[in-house]
Amino acid sequence: MSNTLSQWQTEHVNFAKLLDLLDAQLDLFHQGETPHYELMLDIMFYMTHYPDVVHHPKEELAFARIRERDGGAGQLLDTLDRQHVELHRLGQALVTSLSDIVNGSIASRASIETAARNYVATFRNHMQLEDTELLALVRRHLTDKDWSAINTKIRHIEDPLFGRNPERRYAVIEEHLERQAPA
Repeated sequence: MSNTLSQWQTEHVNFAKLLDLLDAQLDLFHQGETPHYELMLDIMFYMTHYPDVVHHPKEELAFARIRERDGGAGQLLDTLDRQHVELHRLGQALVTSLSDIVNGSIASRASIETAARNYVATFRNHMQLEDTELLALVRRHLTDKDWSAINTKIRHIEDPLFGRNPERRYAVIEEHLERQAPA
């Protein structure tokens, strides 16, 4: 179980790095400068194709097992489930907006900045809630056998950005992450 929790926490750290990059681009928006729209789109493509497809579904299977063992956790788990749905909706909408811009459409800077800031804030709040309240429940209620069963229900997909063989699509993100890394 410790390996699965370690991976979960590592993924949260990685997601936070991407949200930091997105924030930096949004700061350019706010200063009236031109952000790197392709970078923003790549970040959001990743966020809607890895966390939404692998990370959150795995969490939801864990939520179901915790529900069976701790009736008092229902409100927290319901909140987290709703946040997954909201993150997916916000992420898809932002991908569409950024894709339109990259492909030449004109969009309101304010609408993009508002949508992206909302996504970043929602995702950060979600991870904080999981890290501060959910992880204790996971440690208390889930066993190695539970994680094994959960892992068999989720199709394994290597992390396309932070995994052993990052996809070329994310090369620009990797360059930006390297520049932000402490020396």
